[in-house]
Amino acid sequence: GITVNCIHPGITRTERTPGLLAARAAQLGITPEEVERRDYDPDGSGGNSIGRMVDADEVAYVSTFLSSDKAWAVTGELIIATGGAGDSVYY
Repeated sequence: GITVNCIHPGITRTERTPGLLAARAAQLGITPEEVERRDYDPDGSGGNSIGRMVDADEVAYVSTFLSSDKAWAVTGELIIATGGAGDSVYY
């Protein structure tokens, strides 16, 4: 049958991410690693539960599952793949 789902990946690490982190680090006078730690600190205001960006591969795993026969019972859903960022409740 046909299923329709939506994946909401939030901020995702891609091949462009290292350059973006380096530019931001230069502006702030810290290392790129410190930028990511600070921005994704689980205890910070903009952080997430896993303490880092979600990798594009991790979002692809969700898509692969939803495209498989094992996901037959999942349809009409919004799948949040943000590493636990935000406090929104989706209905």
